[in-house]
Amino acid sequence: MFVRVGDIVREIELLPTKTAEIIKNSLPIRGIVNRWGDEIYFHTDIEVSEEDNSKEVVELGDVAYWIPGKAICIFFGKTPISDDKIRPASAVNVFGKVKGSLEELKSIMDGEEIELFVE
Repeated sequence: MFVRVGDIVREIELLPTKTAEIIKNSLPIRGIVNRWGDEIYFHTDIEVSEEDNSKEVVELGDVAYWIPGKAICIFFGKTPISDDKIRPASAVNVFGKVKGSLEELKSIMDGEEIELFVE
């Protein structure tokens, strides 16, 4: 799976989770970027339940589904509520990991179009 925002394209390695399967089967998915610190997220029509592995702390490059907002999130740094760890607004289902450099993701702004797709 890949994510594209403007000229920025990154591969996302999917994890073996129910959420990853649901997302993969829903591709392509398009939305409008929202920034929250060094996290981008976008709302979807997809509904996913909380998984046993839902996390309140994530790692750099994690791609997750945020249940209350029906949103897909990409973490490339700290959020406004992070301390020494990267913290989402609430627990998320981590379903993938961005491959390659995360640095360019910091240039993505609110309102840009985002797409998850397969080639």
